[in-house]
Amino acid sequence: MESSLNVQALLRNIAGDISLAENPGRVMRKWREQFNVSQIELAGYLSISPSVVSDYESGRRKSPRVDTIRKFAESLIAIDEKRGGHIVRAFIRLMGEEMPSDVLLDIREFPAPVLSKHFIDYLDCETVVEDSLPSREIFGYTTIDSLRAILQLAPEQMLKLYGATPHRAAIFTNVSTGRSPMVAIRTSQIGLGTTVRPSIVILHGLKEVDEVARKIAEMEKIPLFLLKIEDIDVLIKTLRKFKVEM
Repeated sequence: MESSLNVQALLRNIAGDISLAENPGRVMRKWREQFNVSQIELAGYLSISPSVVSDYESGRRKSPRVDTIRKFAESLIAIDEKRGGHIVRAFIRLMGEEMPSDVLLDIREFPAPVLSKHFIDYLDCETVVEDSLPSREIFGYTTIDSLRAILQLAPEQMLKLYGATPHRAAIFTNVSTGRSPMVAIRTSQIGLGTTVRPSIVILHGLKEVDEVARKIAEMEKIPLFLLKIEDIDVLIKTLRKFKVEM
């Protein structure tokens, strides 16, 4: 399990995100769904009824108190640690204390490796740069709002986010041409002694990929795909329904 300092940093990140939000309930729902926790399960840890959780998320109850927010965050982390701590580890590794949480739309660590082909087939993606390794495995996915990343992150944060996705599917939404994320991935390799690029890259929100993005994918030997699902909320729900066969 991750060190207590790392877990406390994640705890502060969740609590701060909720406390500073204009709509705390909506942010509470976002975090609950990212941890894949039901309202009923969360309510059990908080010793309240599921309807109270629903009231907070819908805004029917006024903004939660500081102690309620802390208990909420602690419960999400406790539930995940009971399941093996996959999501906690993924957030600590990929987000860090200084990474804005709204840049990461969704993140998941699989309990077992998955053939990338199965994942791509499930999402019904269009191939841009073919995978030369049929047996390629991925251990999770990270869904990144590319536009927010560009607007909110400093260059070093961009490199940290795009470069810290080894053995995973990197899914970029709000993409106009595909060039920016692919350039960032290539740049993140400079000066590194090991390969930390994503196993596969999936672009969402465009119909045709920029030629530079395509060439970078070919040079870096990164399979590149286009996602046909248009609505981001539908995309997130579809991703979370993906079942890993043990």
